[in-house]
Amino acid sequence: MSWSLYSELKVQPQDHEGIKEKYSVTSDILSFQLCRRQYGFFAIRKYQPAHVVQMWYGTIIHQVLDKLHMHYLGLLNPDVKNIIPTDDYVKRYFEEVEDSLRARGIRAINNQIRDTAIAALLEFNRKEGPNLYPNVIDSECNLQISNQDYILHGVVDVLKNSSENIDTSIYDPVEIWDYKGSRFPNKNNKTDRKKLNDYEFQMLVYGELYKIKKGKYPAKGVLYFINELTNPKSINQVHVIDFTRPYNIERIKQAMKSFSETVRNIEDCKKNDRWDPPDEDKLPGDETCDICDLRWSCPSRRNHYTMRSYTSK
Repeated sequence: MSWSLYSELKVQPQDHEGIKEKYSVTSDILSFQLCRRQYGFFAIRKYQPAHVVQMWYGTIIHQVLDKLHMHYLGLLNPDVKNIIPTDDYVKRYFEEVEDSLRARGIRAINNQIRDTAIAALLEFNRKEGPNLYPNVIDSECNLQISNQDYILHGVVDVLKNSSENIDTSIYDPVEIWDYKGSRFPNKNNKTDRKKLNDYEFQMLVYGELYKIKKGKYPAKGVLYFINELTNPKSINQVHVIDFTRPYNIERIKQAMKSFSETVRNIEDCKKNDRWDPPDEDKLPGDETCDICDLRWSCPSRRNHYTMRSYTSK
Protein backbone atom coordinates (compact mmCIF):
# COMPACT_ATOMS: atom_id res chain seq x y z
CA MET A 1 0.00 0.00 0.00
CA SER A 2 1.48 3.34 -1.02
CA TRP A 3 2.08 6.08 1.52
CA SER A 4 0.55 8.55 -0.91
CA LEU A 5 -2.91 7.23 -0.05
CA TYR A 6 -2.46 8.93 3.32
CA SER A 7 -0.96 12.20 2.10
CA GLU A 8 -4.17 14.15 2.65
CA LEU A 9 -4.94 12.56 6.00
CA LYS A 10 -5.16 15.03 8.88
CA VAL A 11 -5.14 13.99 12.49
CA GLN A 12 -6.55 16.37 15.03
CA PRO A 13 -4.20 16.73 18.01
CA GLN A 14 -5.73 15.88 21.35
CA ASP A 15 -5.99 18.51 24.01
CA HIS A 16 -4.02 17.40 27.06
CA GLU A 17 -4.47 19.08 30.39
CA GLY A 18 -1.12 20.32 31.62
CA ILE A 19 0.49 18.37 34.42
CA LYS A 20 0.10 20.26 37.66
CA GLU A 21 3.15 20.93 39.76
CA LYS A 22 3.10 19.65 43.33
CA TYR A 23 4.28 22.12 45.95
CA SER A 24 5.25 21.04 49.45
CA VAL A 25 4.76 23.36 52.40
CA THR A 26 8.28 22.71 53.74
CA SER A 27 10.56 21.61 50.90
CA ASP A 28 9.18 24.16 48.42
CA ILE A 29 7.32 27.09 49.97
CA LEU A 30 9.33 27.59 53.17
CA SER A 31 12.62 26.69 51.46
CA PHE A 32 12.01 29.29 48.74
CA GLN A 33 10.98 31.90 51.30
CA LEU A 34 14.14 31.14 53.30
CA CYS A 35 16.50 31.57 50.34
CA ARG A 36 15.49 31.72 46.67
CA ARG A 37 19.05 31.14 45.50
CA GLN A 38 19.59 28.04 47.62
CA TYR A 39 16.19 26.66 46.59
CA GLY A 40 16.85 27.22 42.88
CA PHE A 41 20.26 25.57 42.85
CA PHE A 42 19.46 22.56 45.01
CA ALA A 43 15.72 21.91 44.55
CA ILE A 44 15.33 22.93 40.89
CA ARG A 45 18.74 22.58 39.28
CA LYS A 46 19.39 19.50 41.45
CA TYR A 47 22.90 20.37 42.63
CA GLN A 48 24.04 18.04 45.38
CA PRO A 49 25.06 19.71 48.67
CA ALA A 50 28.42 18.75 50.12
CA HIS A 51 27.08 18.48 53.68
CA VAL A 52 23.92 16.64 54.63
CA VAL A 53 24.09 16.78 58.43
CA GLN A 54 20.76 18.62 58.70
CA MET A 55 19.16 16.01 56.46
CA TRP A 56 20.60 13.20 58.59
CA TYR A 57 19.34 14.57 61.90
CA GLY A 58 15.83 15.46 60.79
CA THR A 59 15.40 12.25 58.83
CA ILE A 60 16.59 9.90 61.57
CA ILE A 61 14.40 11.61 64.19
CA HIS A 62 11.27 11.36 62.04
CA GLN A 63 11.86 7.83 60.78
CA VAL A 64 12.64 6.38 64.21
CA LEU A 65 9.57 8.05 65.72
CA ASP A 66 7.47 6.60 62.92
CA LYS A 67 8.84 3.14 63.73
CA LEU A 68 7.93 3.64 67.40
CA HIS A 69 4.36 4.44 66.42
CA MET A 70 4.22 1.39 64.15
CA HIS A 71 5.71 -0.73 66.94
CA TYR A 72 2.87 0.18 69.32
CA LEU A 73 0.28 -0.53 66.61
CA GLY A 74 1.79 -3.99 66.08
CA LEU A 75 2.67 -3.24 62.45
CA LEU A 76 6.31 -4.25 62.91
CA ASN A 77 5.62 -7.23 65.16
CA PRO A 78 2.10 -8.32 66.23
CA ASP A 79 3.51 -9.72 69.47
CA VAL A 80 4.33 -6.22 70.80
CA LYS A 81 1.05 -4.56 69.88
CA ASN A 82 -0.11 -2.06 72.55
CA ILE A 83 3.25 -2.34 74.34
CA ILE A 84 5.44 0.74 74.83
CA PRO A 85 8.84 0.17 73.16
CA THR A 86 11.75 -0.48 75.51
CA ASP A 87 15.03 1.40 75.27
CA ASP A 88 16.50 -1.58 73.43
CA TYR A 89 13.83 -1.30 70.75
CA VAL A 90 14.49 2.43 70.35
CA LYS A 91 18.21 1.73 69.85
CA ARG A 92 17.45 -1.11 67.42
CA TYR A 93 15.19 1.08 65.27
CA PHE A 94 17.77 3.87 65.40
CA GLU A 95 20.47 1.55 64.06
CA GLU A 96 18.16 0.27 61.30
CA VAL A 97 17.41 3.79 60.10
CA GLU A 98 21.04 4.81 60.47
CA ASP A 99 22.16 1.88 58.29
CA SER A 100 19.59 2.83 55.66
CA LEU A 101 20.79 6.44 55.60
CA ARG A 102 24.44 5.37 55.49
CA ALA A 103 23.68 3.28 52.39
CA ARG A 104 22.50 6.51 50.75
CA GLY A 105 25.64 8.36 51.75
CA ILE A 106 23.94 10.30 54.55
CA ARG A 107 25.86 10.22 57.83
CA ALA A 108 26.07 12.09 61.11
CA ILE A 109 28.88 14.61 60.98
CA ASN A 110 30.22 13.43 64.36
CA ASN A 111 29.43 11.13 67.28
CA GLN A 112 28.17 13.98 69.44
CA ILE A 113 25.31 14.70 67.04
CA ARG A 114 24.55 10.97 66.86
CA ASP A 115 24.49 10.67 70.66
CA THR A 116 22.21 13.71 70.95
CA ALA A 117 19.72 12.15 68.54
CA ILE A 118 19.65 8.84 70.44
CA ALA A 119 19.27 10.60 73.80
CA ALA A 120 16.38 12.73 72.53
CA LEU A 121 14.54 9.72 71.09
CA LEU A 122 14.99 7.66 74.27
CA GLU A 123 13.66 10.51 76.43
CA PHE A 124 10.72 11.14 74.09
CA ASN A 125 9.75 7.47 74.19
CA ARG A 126 9.88 7.40 78.00
CA LYS A 127 8.16 10.72 78.57
CA GLU A 128 5.52 10.89 75.83
CA GLY A 129 5.07 7.28 74.74
CA PRO A 130 2.61 6.05 77.41
CA ASN A 131 0.14 8.90 76.79
CA LEU A 132 0.79 9.56 73.12
CA TYR A 133 1.03 6.16 71.41
CA PRO A 134 -2.42 4.88 72.53
CA ASN A 135 -4.05 8.03 71.12
CA VAL A 136 -2.34 8.10 67.73
CA ILE A 137 -4.81 7.79 64.85
CA ASP A 138 -2.23 7.85 62.05
CA SER A 139 1.42 8.75 61.46
CA GLU A 140 3.14 10.17 58.38
CA CYS A 141 -0.29 11.27 57.17
CA ASN A 142 -0.32 12.77 53.66
CA LEU A 143 -2.55 15.78 53.14
CA GLN A 144 -2.91 17.29 49.70
CA ILE A 145 -5.43 19.14 47.60
CA SER A 146 -5.54 20.12 43.95
CA ASN A 147 -6.64 23.58 42.92
CA GLN A 148 -6.86 25.03 39.44
CA ASP A 149 -3.15 25.62 38.98
CA TYR A 150 -1.15 23.34 41.30
CA ILE A 151 -1.25 20.69 44.03
CA LEU A 152 -0.66 21.62 47.67
CA HIS A 153 1.08 18.91 49.63
CA GLY A 154 2.09 18.32 53.23
CA VAL A 155 2.88 15.45 55.59
CA VAL A 156 1.64 15.51 59.18
CA ASP A 157 3.87 13.51 61.50
CA VAL A 158 1.01 12.42 63.77
CA LEU A 159 -2.76 12.62 63.96
CA LYS A 160 -3.75 12.28 67.60
CA ASN A 161 -7.10 12.02 69.37
CA SER A 162 -7.85 15.18 71.33
CA SER A 163 -9.59 15.24 74.70
CA GLU A 164 -10.40 18.96 74.44
CA ASN A 165 -13.98 20.06 75.06
CA ILE A 166 -14.87 21.51 71.64
CA ASP A 167 -17.87 21.99 69.36
CA THR A 168 -17.59 18.83 67.25
CA SER A 169 -20.07 20.21 64.71
CA ILE A 170 -17.34 22.65 63.66
CA TYR A 171 -14.08 21.07 64.80
CA ASP A 172 -12.67 17.55 64.64
CA PRO A 173 -11.42 16.25 68.02
CA VAL A 174 -7.98 15.69 66.53
CA GLU A 175 -4.54 17.22 67.01
CA ILE A 176 -2.00 17.47 64.18
CA TRP A 177 1.58 17.06 65.43
CA ASP A 178 4.83 18.00 63.75
CA TYR A 179 8.20 16.95 65.18
CA LYS A 180 11.10 19.39 65.02
CA GLY A 181 14.63 18.06 65.53
CA SER A 182 15.78 21.34 67.06
CA ARG A 183 15.62 23.56 70.13
CA PHE A 184 12.61 25.74 70.91
CA PRO A 185 13.20 29.06 69.08
CA ASN A 186 14.28 31.98 71.23
CA LYS A 187 11.51 34.56 70.82
CA ASN A 188 13.93 37.35 71.77
CA ASN A 189 16.09 36.56 68.74
CA LYS A 190 15.02 37.99 65.37
CA THR A 191 16.11 34.95 63.37
CA ASP A 192 14.44 32.56 65.81
CA ARG A 193 11.20 34.57 65.78
CA LYS A 194 11.06 34.24 62.00
CA LYS A 195 11.75 30.52 62.33
CA LEU A 196 8.82 30.12 64.75
CA ASN A 197 6.60 32.14 62.40
CA ASP A 198 7.57 29.75 59.58
CA TYR A 199 6.69 26.74 61.74
CA GLU A 200 3.32 28.29 62.57
CA PHE A 201 2.73 29.01 58.87
CA GLN A 202 3.34 25.31 58.17
CA MET A 203 0.78 24.24 60.76
CA LEU A 204 -1.79 26.79 59.58
CA VAL A 205 -1.56 25.41 56.04
CA TYR A 206 -1.82 21.85 57.40
CA GLY A 207 -4.96 22.93 59.27
CA GLU A 208 -6.54 24.09 56.02
CA LEU A 209 -5.49 20.94 54.14
CA TYR A 210 -7.02 18.84 56.92
CA LYS A 211 -10.28 20.79 56.75
CA ILE A 212 -10.54 20.37 52.99
CA LYS A 213 -9.94 16.63 53.35
CA LYS A 214 -12.10 15.97 56.42
CA GLY A 215 -14.63 18.81 56.34
CA LYS A 216 -13.63 20.29 59.73
CA TYR A 217 -10.64 22.01 61.26
CA PRO A 218 -8.57 19.98 63.74
CA ALA A 219 -8.72 21.13 67.36
CA LYS A 220 -5.02 21.89 67.65
CA GLY A 221 -1.70 22.03 65.90
CA VAL A 222 1.23 20.90 68.03
CA LEU A 223 4.90 21.64 67.34
CA TYR A 224 7.15 19.34 69.39
CA PHE A 225 10.80 20.38 69.69
CA ILE A 226 12.60 17.09 70.26
CA ASN A 227 16.01 18.53 71.16
CA GLU A 228 14.60 20.27 74.22
CA LEU A 229 14.40 16.83 75.81
CA THR A 230 18.20 16.70 76.04
CA ASN A 231 18.33 19.93 78.03
CA PRO A 232 17.78 19.22 81.77
CA LYS A 233 16.78 22.85 82.40
CA SER A 234 14.18 22.98 79.63
CA ILE A 235 10.55 23.33 80.66
CA ASN A 236 9.12 23.95 77.22
CA GLN A 237 9.10 21.39 74.43
CA VAL A 238 5.70 22.16 72.90
CA HIS A 239 4.18 25.06 70.97
CA VAL A 240 0.42 24.84 70.42
CA ILE A 241 -1.83 26.51 67.85
CA ASP A 242 -5.47 26.43 68.94
CA PHE A 243 -7.60 26.21 65.80
CA THR A 244 -10.78 26.86 67.78
CA ARG A 245 -9.66 30.47 68.22
CA PRO A 246 -11.27 32.67 65.51
CA TYR A 247 -8.09 34.70 64.98
CA ASN A 248 -6.24 31.53 63.97
CA ILE A 249 -8.84 30.82 61.29
CA GLU A 250 -8.12 34.30 59.91
CA ARG A 251 -4.40 33.50 60.04
CA ILE A 252 -5.07 30.35 58.01
CA LYS A 253 -6.61 32.49 55.24
CA GLN A 254 -3.55 34.73 55.26
CA ALA A 255 -1.22 31.69 55.16
CA MET A 256 -3.04 30.23 52.15
CA LYS A 257 -2.78 33.58 50.37
CA SER A 258 0.95 33.67 51.10
CA PHE A 259 1.26 30.08 49.82
CA SER A 260 -0.30 31.07 46.47
CA GLU A 261 1.86 34.18 46.15
CA THR A 262 5.01 32.15 46.79
CA VAL A 263 4.01 29.60 44.14
CA ARG A 264 3.65 32.44 41.63
CA ASN A 265 7.09 33.74 42.57
CA ILE A 266 8.61 30.27 42.15
CA GLU A 267 6.99 29.89 38.73
CA ASP A 268 8.37 33.28 37.65
CA CYS A 269 11.86 32.25 38.74
CA LYS A 270 11.53 28.95 36.87
CA LYS A 271 10.57 30.68 33.61
CA ASN A 272 13.73 32.76 33.65
CA ASP A 273 15.87 30.23 35.52
CA ARG A 274 16.90 33.12 37.71
CA TRP A 275 17.44 32.57 41.40
CA ASP A 276 18.47 35.81 43.06
CA PRO A 277 19.80 35.83 46.62
CA PRO A 278 17.57 37.22 49.37
CA ASP A 279 17.76 40.92 50.13
CA GLU A 280 20.32 41.80 52.78
CA ASP A 281 17.58 42.73 55.28
CA LYS A 282 15.89 39.34 54.78
CA LEU A 283 18.88 37.02 55.00
CA PRO A 284 18.46 33.63 56.69
CA GLY A 285 20.37 33.03 59.90
CA ASP A 286 24.05 32.09 60.01
CA GLU A 287 23.14 28.46 60.76
CA THR A 288 21.66 28.28 57.23
CA CYS A 289 24.39 30.21 55.43
CA ASP A 290 27.32 28.60 57.29
CA ILE A 291 26.67 25.21 55.68
CA CYS A 292 25.53 26.49 52.28
CA ASP A 293 27.88 25.54 49.43
CA LEU A 294 26.99 28.78 47.65
CA ARG A 295 28.00 31.10 50.46
CA TRP A 296 31.35 32.23 49.01
CA SER A 297 29.77 33.46 45.76
CA CYS A 298 26.57 34.84 47.31
CA PRO A 299 26.21 38.56 46.47
CA SER A 300 24.34 39.18 49.72
CA ARG A 301 27.10 37.54 51.78
CA ARG A 302 30.19 38.70 49.89
CA ASN A 303 31.79 40.35 52.91
CA HIS A 304 30.82 37.66 55.41
CA TYR A 305 32.65 34.63 53.97
CA THR A 306 36.16 35.21 52.67
CA MET A 307 38.03 32.84 50.43
CA ARG A 308 41.14 31.28 51.89
CA SER A 309 44.03 29.58 50.16
CA TYR A 310 46.35 27.00 51.63
CA THR A 311 49.94 26.35 50.64
CA SER A 312 51.88 23.27 51.53
CA LYS A 313 55.24 23.67 53.22
